[in-house]
Amino acid sequence: MVENVLLKRNVAGLWAGVFQSLAYVAPAAVAASFFVVEASVAGAAVPLTFLLAIIGVASAMYMNYEFSKRISHAGGYYAYVSAGLGPRFGAFSAWLYWVNVLGALVGFSVLFFAGVLQPLVPGLAGNTYGWIPLAFIPIAIIFLLLYFGLKPSLYYTLIGSLIEVSFLIIVSIVIITSPQTTNSFAPFTTEGVSASQLGLATVYAILGFVGLGSVITLSEELGRPKRTVPKAIILALVIGAVVYVLSSYAFVVGWGLNDINGFASATNPGFIIVNKYLGPIAMSIFIIITLNSFISNGIAEGNAFTRLGFAMSRDRILLNRRLATVDPRTGAPKRIVILSFAITTALSLIAGLLLKDPFLAATVVTTVNGASLYIVHILANISLPVYGHRKLRVLKKWLPFALGPVIATIVYAYALFGVFTAPLNGVDALIMIIVIVVVVIGIILASLIHIGKTREEMETIGREIEA
Repeated sequence: MVENVLLKRNVAGLWAGVFQSLAYVAPAAVAASFFVVEASVAGAAVPLTFLLAIIGVASAMYMNYEFSKRISHAGGYYAYVSAGLGPRFGAFSAWLYWVNVLGALVGFSVLFFAGVLQPLVPGLAGNTYGWIPLAFIPIAIIFLLLYFGLKPSLYYTLIGSLIEVSFLIIVSIVIITSPQTTNSFAPFTTEGVSASQLGLATVYAILGFVGLGSVITLSEELGRPKRTVPKAIILALVIGAVVYVLSSYAFVVGWGLNDINGFASATNPGFIIVNKYLGPIAMSIFIIITLNSFISNGIAEGNAFTRLGFAMSRDRILLNRRLATVDPRTGAPKRIVILSFAITTALSLIAGLLLKDPFLAATVVTTVNGASLYIVHILANISLPVYGHRKLRVLKKWLPFALGPVIATIVYAYALFGVFTAPLNGVDALIMIIVIVVVVIGIILASLIHIGKTREEMETIGREIEA
């Protein structure tokens, strides 16, 4: 029996949870990168795609919202799946969610950070291996904060994300109200955009909200979690929606609707727009905020990754139960933090060196992590009405559990369809093969999860731990 299987309680409150989610979303980093991808597909209709994405994201967060009012568990989604579909599906979801968060941490926070920063550093720009020392910057900051407990990392993400969100809103208002800007309702229409282009761009826009529900992995450590976590999810969704719609509109009209193709093909157009309207000092601040957005994102992902790893260790899913210990003073699951540091560092170096390009490696890893998350969300969406039917036997009470997540399930299924029907060549083939391998490993793990466990131990997988 391992001691200290409980995480430290009442570490933080509502707003720390809100900005945990927003830090994972990383709006400044998305504005500096995803807006370009969006424009390359949907042209000037980028704000419209985010409006449509909000509907899909609200559907996805409905599942999180309803489950978080009833279950507080560091395993997050896998606890939800276990509650409805049973421990084997829970173990399968735990593996996929673990792959998802690891991929987000490695791909977005480490490799993208290094790739964005490398051209700006004299002596490293153009060097094949120049990204490697830069990759250790986010890794060191993330895991140093995590090692000393949840509270320092939450304070960092709260302050950093508050500055990030405030800056984007202020910059957007300045651009929109500038005499240089020609405002138009066109970005909110389908003018010049086909239905297929709008659909694909909306899927990309939904990706900009990934991580919004990550606060559920901290539910054991937040005060009054069954009230705090649902509120945090709603507030983070509202704030994220406002920031994305406002900033995407400002960037599109600020660049100019007549030259939207130039926006889609430019390198760092967001930096160019901020420089144009607010000058080089504001642009420099935006660059710093964007780089910090990657780090804040990594800290939020690290919080989720280590709490998920702790829960998996405690439930004996893949990880040894001896890892499920916490420091009595800081409350940090230090053994899991050290293991997570080693895995993140190793995968970052392996992916970057094998593919010989941090951006390409990041693309592969983040696409695999996205596909893993889609499967987990679909399973959790299915789990919600099953769980609800068992707990709330009156039709009018549990029927919303079935209908609420439908839009999200359709969107995630469409995204998975895209992963598995991509052309079988180059990077797309590699991504599909890795996703298949990940799924097969999950199936094997779920099939063998009962070995060495009693029936009672199987039933405790994903079950809420009482203090």
